[in-house]
Parts: sequence; structure tokens; C-alpha cells
Amino acid sequence: MTQMELLAPVRAPQRGTQHYEILIYLQAGGRLTVKKALLELGVYALSQRVGELKKAGWPIQSRELQVGPRTKVSEYWL
Repeated sequence: MTQMELLAPVRAPQRGTQHYEILIYLQAGGRLTVKKALLELGVYALSQRVGELKKAGWPIQSRELQVGPRTKVSEYWL
């Protein structure tokens, strides 16, 4: 994946939307979990927004993190 691919998605989100805020954060090299998205961006439904961004052509990656003995969370990045 090259920087040019990130700047030319199938559909770019509008400024001021949750999609836009998520992408700005991820393009800056950040990684998001549900808790971080809520606290830092005010996004409640991260997995849904990420799914919508993926459908729009953004190459967002994810993995599960073990955060407790029986608790896993998803982490997202570009």
C-alpha cells in the first residue's frame, strides 16, 4: 500500500463526519480501539464506521487484542 492509494480512495468522506475523523486519525499513524475512539473522537460505533469505510475502498486493517483473561477488543489501523 502506498501513500497515493490512501489519498485516492473510491469515496472520500465529508469533513466533520465520524468517517472523516477516523481516517484523519488512522492516516496520522494512529491505531483505534472502541475505547480510544469513544474517548478521543466521540465515536460510539467504531466497527460499523470502519465497515462503511472499508466498503468505500479504504484499506483498513484489524486484529483482535487480548486485554483481559476473557476479554478481546479489535484494533484498527491503515
